[in-house]
Amino acid sequence: MNLLEACLKGKELEAANAVKELVGRAQPSALWAIIMNAASWHEQRTFDTPHSTILTYSIHRMIENLGHHPEILSEKPSATALDIPVELKEIIQFALLERLVRNLAAVEHWDPQKGPRYDIRTEMDSLDNAVNRYEQAIRERNHRNAHKAAADLVRKDTPIRLQRMTCTLSAEDPDGLGHAFIMPMSLLTELPSSKFTRPLQGSLWHLTEYLVRKVPSKRPDSFPSDDDLTVEAEASDISHAKDLVATSTIEYGILGHNAIFAQRIAEAGRRGLLNKETIGWLLKKLEENIGISAMHEDDLNIAAILKGKSGTDWAKKPSEIITPNAGQVRAWFEDNRFDYWSAMMDLKSSTFEQQVQNIKAEEWPLIQSAQYAMASINGAPGASHVIIYTHSVWDLVEKDLIEPELAALQVHRMLREYLEGR
Repeated sequence: MNLLEACLKGKELEAANAVKELVGRAQPSALWAIIMNAASWHEQRTFDTPHSTILTYSIHRMIENLGHHPEILSEKPSATALDIPVELKEIIQFALLERLVRNLAAVEHWDPQKGPRYDIRTEMDSLDNAVNRYEQAIRERNHRNAHKAAADLVRKDTPIRLQRMTCTLSAEDPDGLGHAFIMPMSLLTELPSSKFTRPLQGSLWHLTEYLVRKVPSKRPDSFPSDDDLTVEAEASDISHAKDLVATSTIEYGILGHNAIFAQRIAEAGRRGLLNKETIGWLLKKLEENIGISAMHEDDLNIAAILKGKSGTDWAKKPSEIITPNAGQVRAWFEDNRFDYWSAMMDLKSSTFEQQVQNIKAEEWPLIQSAQYAMASINGAPGASHVIIYTHSVWDLVEKDLIEPELAALQVHRMLREYLEGR
């Protein structure tokens, strides 16, 4: 049973074994294309936003954070890798990859008759005309035409017009959780190369199916204009909003969405996917979602936060997720007497919280990797937010928008609240 088949048939362990076998046999770009094809079949029936491509984005970035692995990553990450032992790096990378495909198998899937279509025919139209057709079809709720226009816009491997128009449209009304912006921006980052025809078409079908449901039929009157979507916008630095970003990690909302939204805004600004005026619009939306103004610097102090209420205590530890490498990750932290791991997994949340202020600078990479592990090898395979939030918050540290002490504390508290059994 191949990886895509295992995911679509809901065979979680078979999917985890299949991806392990695929690594080293397939080029990394092909591996991620197959994963994106599987992710495109996620139908979220309870709520309105499928999280499969959001999770794919997060886990791909986490694997990059851990350092280059030529059998998993196509290119060497630009950021400096976490300074952790090589043997730990590799088993966490594999465990994250296995956890991802277990999730893709565990979630709800489209019926074959209603799911992604791969037979879309492109029109040899100009890119300018295609981007206009794309916007019009989305606003008119015409999924097929939106899919066709998107296919026209990916004739080149750097479809900047598709990226810029999609991010601009999805920024208009990101909703109370930020979903309408988080999902498209994540998917675009993971969009397969044009040489992978079926995964690309499946991903575009998934994207446009979502956009025609979420984008307003008319642009809001006060939404900032952006007259040139043919090139990347000038990069936007949101360091002026550090207090708001930090507030989003403390008042993280339902399943951590506020901090996840903040990270995607910061990343879109860094990559020039939106102009600075639209980034400003989104920061206002983030503040609305949080429900309070940015907290004062004194209230963002770790000592002050710790004086407040503690995190969630467990009556029992969350279920362990079984994948080929999950047990090795767990054993590494236990066998190497990494005391912070024992504190993180203690039934009382305060056991780790009381140690956060004493963590040394050289210990942060292991803390970060331990929280990557905690989120990925515990709980329910179908859960995604625990991993998405963990990645988002630590990426805000990488972007110098929050301090590692705050990241470690808030990731710990979120995981304590939402890690559950199957």
